Amino acid sequence: MIVSRLTRLTLRSIALLYLTVLLVVPVGLIFWRSFEHGLGQFWEWITTPAAISALQLTLLIVAIVVPLNVIFGVLTALALARGRFRGKGVLQAVVDLPFAVSPVVVGVALIALWGAEGWFGGIESLGFRVIFGIPGMVLATIFVTLPFVVREVEPVLREIGTEQEEAAATLGATGWQTFSRITLPAVRWGLTYGVVLTIARALGEFGAVTMVSSNFPGVSQTLTLLVNSRYTDDYNEYGAYAAATLLMMVAILVLVVMTLIERRAKGKLADASAETMKAVSADRNEHEAAHAPTAVGAGEENN
Repeated sequence: MIVSRLTRLTLRSIALLYLTVLLVVPVGLIFWRSFEHGLGQFWEWITTPAAISALQLTLLIVAIVVPLNVIFGVLTALALARGRFRGKGVLQAVVDLPFAVSPVVVGVALIALWGAEGWFGGIESLGFRVIFGIPGMVLATIFVTLPFVVREVEPVLREIGTEQEEAAATLGATGWQTFSRITLPAVRWGLTYGVVLTIARALGEFGAVTMVSSNFPGVSQTLTLLVNSRYTDDYNEYGAYAAATLLMMVAILVLVVMTLIERRAKGKLADASAETMKAVSADRNEHEAAHAPTAVGAGEENN
């Protein structure tokens, strides 16, 4: 489709205006309100005991959720991309369920399962509290972040096919060797994007977490809950803006770190490819040098 220069500029202007109104202006307003009273006041708002505890709990939940989602997400993606079994369509639908179900509904379902009157509520009598505690918040976050790794890794697995894996198996490689040396490196970029999306979703989750959390500062209050509590309960508008800014800074830091890791991995991959090409070229030269005298000798005999 060929469009005129005026049409391209119009489309770009509309897209930039859309992003500015929905993204740039709100985020810029939050930053401005956060630092309106000075950097010192902002620092006081984000270093209160409640804010520090909320940040620590948020990072703890992320540290638990991400590895679990990576492990089970990759396994699920392998099952969907490589496996043939009954109920595969049902599993596909279950993976996409968090996209369709409201997070609040997820919280209610967890209460029905793990609450005092729930199916597994008897576990509280053993001294292990799930609802209104950290385990419930972890379960809620795992549920809402479940699809990201699966949906980023599965298409890559389908694209690369099974030829290399079958060749490795033919050469005697074990299942773990095939996975660690062929499958995992092939899906690393999809896995990286899935991890980034999982971290971002876990950092900003509110609906499901607020249903299964007691929201007590220092006990089970994450940064998102702290923002809501300051704004609606304490009427501390600027403190809420400061907590929101802290949350955004953590998210931006995560994205920067993941970008640096990705660039470093790409650099290592390029270096490895260059070394491989050099090795192949050297082997080819040695092979040609080894067979050159034979060819010359054969020519002399013919003469």
